[in-house]
Amino acid sequence: MGFKYSVGMKCRVLAPYIAAAFLLVGIATAQNKPATEKKDPLPLVKVASNIAVNSQQQDLDGFLAVYVDPESWASALKDGDLGPFLKVKEQKPGRSAVLFFPANKETGICVFFDGDSPVGVTAAKAKNGKIEAGDISAGYKPLAKEMLNDTGQEYVFSKGDLATDDGQPLEGFQVTRASKKPAN
Repeated sequence: MGFKYSVGMKCRVLAPYIAAAFLLVGIATAQNKPATEKKDPLPLVKVASNIAVNSQQQDLDGFLAVYVDPESWASALKDGDLGPFLKVKEQKPGRSAVLFFPANKETGICVFFDGDSPVGVTAAKAKNGKIEAGDISAGYKPLAKEMLNDTGQEYVFSKGDLATDDGQPLEGFQVTRASKKPAN
């Protein structure tokens, strides 16, 4: 009785080695990818601007928008301008915020996100030159559907780099009203 070596037998013998090779290639490829790819915050900033305008009846022309991602939240909590707003909601995975301030910092608006979904907004105006934490928390509103309505305002968001008080980099955007194109 001789041993018969068939094509089917070759496949069964080689299959574990082929599977192992694919596994090793997959592991090597995964190791060459960046650990976390940062998402572009601009879509969230645009949604937040709509919410800010609708909830506060505030034109954002000339405001600075600051995006706080989940990884920067702890550092931003310690920041003198951002922290009082961020304390309204607890830090958790996937939570981010977009804050809007005019140059004089007389007003602050903060829109909170869980993942890509907005969940609420808070705002406060300065009294005696300073925004008080109690005014910020009292101004919190859960997201209402009408806050997502199109405002008719078109803004241009010019990207720039910012940092928290302790040096953590953040993404910022200078907000300007888009100029109307002349009719032909």
